[in-house]
Amino acid sequence: MKMIDNMERPIVQMFRAYWQELMNRKVYLLTALLFLVGSFFLSQAVVFDMAVPFFLPIWALASMRYRQHMIYVFIGGMAGSAFLGVGQAVIHLAQLLLFHSIIKIPVVKRSVPIAVAGAMIIPQLVWQLVKYGDGMLPLAIQLSIGLEALLALFMTIFMLLAFPSIERMLYGPWNPEQISAMCIVGALAATGMGGFQIGTVSVAGVFLFLAIFVAAVVGGVPFATTVGMIIALIIGVSELSFTGMMALYGMTGLLAGSLKRFGKLGVITGSVFVSLFFLLYDATLPLDTVHFSTVGAAALLLLLIPSRKLSQIRQVLLPKQEGISEKRQQWLADKLDGQLAEFQQFAHFMSTLVNDRLSPEEEVAATSQVPSICQSCFRYRKCWESEEDSIEPLIDEWETTYSATKKAARVRVEQQMKYKCLRFKGLMNELEERGANKLLMGQLQHGRKMLALQLRDMSTHIEKVMREVKEDLTTYKLAEEELANRLQSQAIEFFQIDILSEERGACRIVISVPEKKADFEAETTVGEYLLLPILEQMYEEPMYISKSTYQPFPFPHVQLTFSSAVRFSLEYDIVTTAGKGSFNGGDAYELFKIHDGLSAVLLSDGMGQDINAYHESRKVIRLMRECLGQKMDPETAIHTLHYMMALNGLDDMYATLDLALIDLQEGRLWSWKAGSMSTYIKRSDECIRLDSKTVPFGFLPSFSIEAKNEKLKSGDIVVMTTDGIFNGDVPLDIQEDVMNQTIERFKDMDCRTIADQVMMEMERVFESVEDDRTILVMKVGHIVPKWSKANKQPRIISS
Repeated sequence: MKMIDNMERPIVQMFRAYWQELMNRKVYLLTALLFLVGSFFLSQAVVFDMAVPFFLPIWALASMRYRQHMIYVFIGGMAGSAFLGVGQAVIHLAQLLLFHSIIKIPVVKRSVPIAVAGAMIIPQLVWQLVKYGDGMLPLAIQLSIGLEALLALFMTIFMLLAFPSIERMLYGPWNPEQISAMCIVGALAATGMGGFQIGTVSVAGVFLFLAIFVAAVVGGVPFATTVGMIIALIIGVSELSFTGMMALYGMTGLLAGSLKRFGKLGVITGSVFVSLFFLLYDATLPLDTVHFSTVGAAALLLLLIPSRKLSQIRQVLLPKQEGISEKRQQWLADKLDGQLAEFQQFAHFMSTLVNDRLSPEEEVAATSQVPSICQSCFRYRKCWESEEDSIEPLIDEWETTYSATKKAARVRVEQQMKYKCLRFKGLMNELEERGANKLLMGQLQHGRKMLALQLRDMSTHIEKVMREVKEDLTTYKLAEEELANRLQSQAIEFFQIDILSEERGACRIVISVPEKKADFEAETTVGEYLLLPILEQMYEEPMYISKSTYQPFPFPHVQLTFSSAVRFSLEYDIVTTAGKGSFNGGDAYELFKIHDGLSAVLLSDGMGQDINAYHESRKVIRLMRECLGQKMDPETAIHTLHYMMALNGLDDMYATLDLALIDLQEGRLWSWKAGSMSTYIKRSDECIRLDSKTVPFGFLPSFSIEAKNEKLKSGDIVVMTTDGIFNGDVPLDIQEDVMNQTIERFKDMDCRTIADQVMMEMERVFESVEDDRTILVMKVGHIVPKWSKANKQPRIISS
């Protein structure tokens, strides 16, 4: 006899049966949910702000491999299309019907991506022809249709790579191509989410950051960097105005993977640090409350994922391998090279696309022309065709003074125009409007130039990251064998050779040699007098011993680390003084090392002779040094500083800048100038002049700068000055001759003496004492290694 308490009630039994049925169909329901949600967001994902190409590829995938889930793709895709408009939903429906019609053709059935592309083109062409009605489509519309079909073709390929049959997905190993394709598809689906938020949390951002976090935990730096770069690339392609976030996603993957050893908290800390860094580095990025809330939500989800689940994910994504052969290493290195080349090509395309948006028609429209109010005036011939009473020179002078901060010159010209023009008030209104448009056009063009340069810098940084990743996969077996043969031919004993890097200027080679054999020998004796000559001959660059350590195990020996050295030495000195009758000078200068082989020289002249001019020039120096310290390209840094100075809204706050980078490894000087004086290189009887015609920082809304470079030789004297050295009332070539003669007389003296003598001679001959004066003198010389003295052949004297 059973007790009532031990009997299962009918409602509990019914619930248990439903739950068991649900668990049996778990895979089917999750796949259905994935297709429903994925097709909803992919159908409304917009690429390049004009193309919607991703509904038909997911429909093709479902019809080829997941036929039982086609209904969910249809519901989700049509719902997503409806959010973009009824017209878009009709186009997607027509494309779907056309795809099923042409896929039955045997020739087309062999290539599903081509069928998808064809089904994309025909409905769009019919739709646009009906829309325009005249039978002629604009070229931009034709290109957009072709681009949409091309994107759909590639998306179909990615879909077929990312989603094989359900059995292979659940139980088969995932290859790198499948993982990359999944990242691309997931990122594109996330872009379709748009502004979908839950409170202050962006759902798309949570998925993106969570993917980077998981990649960092399970794969470390290489995997997290790859996932971050793929996400950054897709986000940048889908939203051109969002390209500034590309660097943030890439750096998040890099730093999060670097802190993998500290677990989940290390990965989260690294990502938060990157967001805070970009918040301080670039105020134009949308790093607001929504962004940090999104990162926090993704971090919380990462903490909630059990470690056991992460281990299972690691086994699926990155199965353990016993070893990697040399051919596999070479294959991975070549693949990284290919991915890097594609990314650089994309960055170059984006830079060209953004930088060249100003068409020739817009440039012609921006040039000066006869005001419309003058064309209808009865005094047109007198004002514009008469040489004596022409008003055109006054209008040209007014347009020249419009962008200047001092208003006195413009007011003077306006008074002269007022006496000549009967319609003065209307003419001034038209000129004001034209001047404002010209200013805005210049600022817009400069902003586009800055964006293009930032894209180029981002490509450079990504290239450096990929090169460092590739270094871990590169072997130098052949180079090590060649170096070993060279050492054996010279009868030099060694135990082991490890080549860590062969990059020019950054070589690192470790050679293990026996310990010293006599008391008079130092640990580095063999390296300095025997090994260095061989290494310098092999790599054709100077080297030095950067590290020497004694190792007692497994047997006593010395490990010598050889690194690239610089070829040239640099001596310098500076002489500066304030202008006549002033206690404060507006000149500022700084010389510092970026690294051992590269020195930067900064010389700035603020407008004026008061403390404000000095502060302005010091601000330019400080900001430029910070930019160079952050590995920013000099051209990008100069454009950024000019834009900041031009928009600061302060009167008379101009400053020149003379930037020189001296490469002591290759012996080359790179010069960038913004309103500064020429740089002079005194070489024997020759004097080389590097100059530029660019304006000071903040002087004009449009700004361009070019770099000039010159090869340096031992014994060269480089001279940089501010404009106070010269007298503006005397021809410049005469003053340059005097300066050149002075340098020639004292070229054998130290830099301080040369600077003092040039300063005094220019003051004595030309009385150039009114303005602030600064002169910087540098001497370049060769570095002679120690072994060169030991290897000299003795001179034989014949009897």
